[in-house]
Amino acid sequence: MSYHSHGGSRSGRGRFDDRGGGRGRFGGRGGGGGRGGGPRPTECNVVMNYNRLDVLDPSKQVDLLVYKVTIKTARYVPQVNEAGEKVRNPETGKVVLVFTPWDTSVSEDDKFKKRFYASEKPWRIIKKLIKDRQASDPSFALDYDGCEMAIAPASCGLPVEANEFRVCIKQDCEEDNPDAMKVKNEWFLVSLTKTHDIPFSDIAAAITGRNSDLAEELSMKLNVIMKSIGVQLGMLQLAPNSSSLLFPLREQFKLFNNRMIETDHNKKFLLSGIKQVAVFSSTGCNIQSDPIVNWFDKDKYEIDRSDKIPLIDGRASTIAGVRVRFNTLRSDLRAQEEVLSALSKLTFNVEYWIKTPDPKKEEAMLAQGKTAQEINESRRRVFMNQSLRLDQDSKTKIKWSPDDHSFQLGESETVTVTQYYSRRYGIALDVNLPVVHIGKKHGWLPLEFCYQAFAKTRDANDTSMVQAVLQHYDKIAGTYFINDMAQKRNLISNMIGHGGKTFMEMLAKYNLCIDNAPTKLKAKVLIPPKINFRESKEATNGSFDLRNVVFANPAELNSFAVVNFTGDKHALQEYVNVQLEVAAGHGIKIPQTTMIVGRDHLSSITYDDRDAVHQGPEAVRRAIEKARDVYLNDSLNIFRQNHVWFRTTCEDMNGQPFNCLILPPQNHGGEIGIMLDVTEQSPLYYTHAIELSDHRTCATTRLIVKIRQSREACLNPFDVRFRNGRMQAWNSKMEGWGDVDFDRYCFECHLTNGDVVYVDARDCKQTYLHKEGDFRIDCPSMITMFLPDKGKALYDRVKFTSNQLCGIQTQCVVLESFKRQRNKNQYASNIAAKLNTKLSSTIAKAEAWRSSFKLGDSDIAGIPWGEFSVAFLY
Repeated sequence: MSYHSHGGSRSGRGRFDDRGGGRGRFGGRGGGGGRGGGPRPTECNVVMNYNRLDVLDPSKQVDLLVYKVTIKTARYVPQVNEAGEKVRNPETGKVVLVFTPWDTSVSEDDKFKKRFYASEKPWRIIKKLIKDRQASDPSFALDYDGCEMAIAPASCGLPVEANEFRVCIKQDCEEDNPDAMKVKNEWFLVSLTKTHDIPFSDIAAAITGRNSDLAEELSMKLNVIMKSIGVQLGMLQLAPNSSSLLFPLREQFKLFNNRMIETDHNKKFLLSGIKQVAVFSSTGCNIQSDPIVNWFDKDKYEIDRSDKIPLIDGRASTIAGVRVRFNTLRSDLRAQEEVLSALSKLTFNVEYWIKTPDPKKEEAMLAQGKTAQEINESRRRVFMNQSLRLDQDSKTKIKWSPDDHSFQLGESETVTVTQYYSRRYGIALDVNLPVVHIGKKHGWLPLEFCYQAFAKTRDANDTSMVQAVLQHYDKIAGTYFINDMAQKRNLISNMIGHGGKTFMEMLAKYNLCIDNAPTKLKAKVLIPPKINFRESKEATNGSFDLRNVVFANPAELNSFAVVNFTGDKHALQEYVNVQLEVAAGHGIKIPQTTMIVGRDHLSSITYDDRDAVHQGPEAVRRAIEKARDVYLNDSLNIFRQNHVWFRTTCEDMNGQPFNCLILPPQNHGGEIGIMLDVTEQSPLYYTHAIELSDHRTCATTRLIVKIRQSREACLNPFDVRFRNGRMQAWNSKMEGWGDVDFDRYCFECHLTNGDVVYVDARDCKQTYLHKEGDFRIDCPSMITMFLPDKGKALYDRVKFTSNQLCGIQTQCVVLESFKRQRNKNQYASNIAAKLNTKLSSTIAKAEAWRSSFKLGDSDIAGIPWGEFSVAFLY
């Protein structure tokens, strides 16, 4: 979106310059306020990224037909007679083959269905069906949603009710791939069953704003049509069910001014595309277009035939971008984890040349009239678009040397992968390089034969990639945004598909058209919101200076655990000291006892796993065990000697949350008790059952604290704390904390006659009423993962383990990032903001800052609108 002023120009030229404020998607780089002075405009003329959808010919009625798509895998099998013998053609003598669908359709097998529709294969099947049908019937038309629905105009050339089509595609690549001849065919039976139709009169009423009853259904159908047309024009999909499409590579050079944006040693490049969505309103239907970009892995055929990128880079000593030492890879567990993670995210091609060809086979080819070039090409083996697959026998996807895998060759001989390739093909493999499993058909293949295929880059969050994306969006910000979208709309409108038709011509079969001129509206300029911390300190130009600010509603950090994957205990201690100090400065509530544990006893809550031996559930589990021993069992005696308790939250088995205090075991190996912060009327109010020396008992007692300053005062344990080396108590009259001296523990006993008596805790036997097993205790509240670098494998593993398996929030800190910080406090402030959000709970909702806006003379909390700084008037 771009906008121009109306009723108050800042430049005096009738134009509102939006390039002076910030770096957002619709803002420029400048730090000023535009050109010229003057008041802020109240209205503006807005040019939007909307294009009007209209009826092409009102006199024509083209109903929309909706079909259910069923895809069955199929194959040609020999025909047999009643005796079970294969039937042969009497003229040629060849076995007669019969087209046979498999009994189970893709749509009926849930496990296969999910995997099938997540792939590109359904699209390839329907694209091939359309191409085959249009070769004999140019009027044939069909648009597909990538799953189980297809749409066609009434004049599409399809029979009215049901249709079946035989479709043949290449197993692992597109039909136009240069190596498609080396890839086997795969057959499918596609059934199209009509479910309903939508009269064109209803469609026309909806897109002209006269009837909104069908708006939701039509929006979905139009999105399907626009994406399907784009795919048929050769555009690239980001995901099977996404509306986003990328332009073909031949068009990318135009979008980037003939200079592709590349990174990672030119192994990955940025592709630009468009997302089109039909939006209905009272005034009709518009097509909203948004720019998208995404990183893709290179492919030698897509960019340059000589630009073949092996997954193993000997010069850089990397495998799939992960730096390794090849001679020690078989024993380096951390490198193995990183390599496996990187390879699991890649699609790759396999290619190798047979060095010792089969003379008999080549003589037969020569006798069949094959040329020397064709015979030579037959020595090249190619498997397209492969990925790692789990070997069910060894339960692994990769082995770290071709000598590590052996199999039976013939009836009695067992050979390794190294021996097999040497004997069969004359290829000497490097025993220091891995072999990968790519499925039952091809089995284990040397990784040195694998090359990067064309595919979307997964986890493209490398710093250089992120910066390149931000810079690209920065270039098309503000007024340039509309120009960029206009270029993309013209580009997609004029693209020509395999049938010689453009996007607009293919859309015209539905009697619809899109106006290439962007929609213009008048809008009201709204007042910008303020971002406030507790001290009402505003953000400046969208930048938050977190130094010396107290968060709007600070969280509580009652406990934490640490997993140290670096082995650098000194750096870890430095980080924890800085982080605790800075977090407390931002107002995050950290008990003194937790400060003591972090500063003086960090090793007691830290599990060290320098070699990443237990980098999954085991490392996290051990860190949690150590932390719970300190906080729940009071193994360091910090709570007992200071006469306070570990304060945290818990949930009962029904999910009801409570603030609570942990009562440590009364003896080694004893049970842990819980005191809940509830009123006296609650049945959970009491904490102990006691037995006196004369064997009298009372099961309705609650623990209290006596202090020397007032022998008669009975303090609620929730009203005492340890701070600045002293025990402190809350004084409700003074509304503040004050230093006190501990005297003794007592029990407040509620008798059946209504009397309340006090019993010295030293004069009775005690049993906890509420125990650890009755509640889910929040401990530790946070796990700090101290990582050696930004490697994704270790990060993903620990995040999944802690968040999904343990249900505990984590904060990852990278050693190399922390060490290179000149201002470590600023680094810790950024992490403190994340901690504050992660520690927010249903009991204590934390937030680092709040937003507000002016309405007259009042400050109203919140943001009154979404992403844009204008509100449409009409």
